[in-house]
Amino acid sequence: MPFIYDKKNAQCMWCKRTQNPHPDFSHETIPSKIFISKKGRRIELCFSCYENEIKSISKDIDFKEKLDKKFELLKVLNL
Repeated sequence: MPFIYDKKNAQCMWCKRTQNPHPDFSHETIPSKIFISKKGRRIELCFSCYENEIKSISKDIDFKEKLDKKFELLKVLNL
């Protein structure tokens, strides 16, 4: 899955990072990718948050549906 590196104005919608946390690449923005949720939302995630989401997916829910659920939860929490 290709992530975009050094994308101008990159920001993860989950962790809110904008700069690459790796010390060798601290001058670059965070690697990110825009995913389309089941409801059609454009959700930009960094590589780290994407990995966390993939690890926590159960067999009862797909990735796109999980994006919508987390987006709605974060919206309620104002994060």
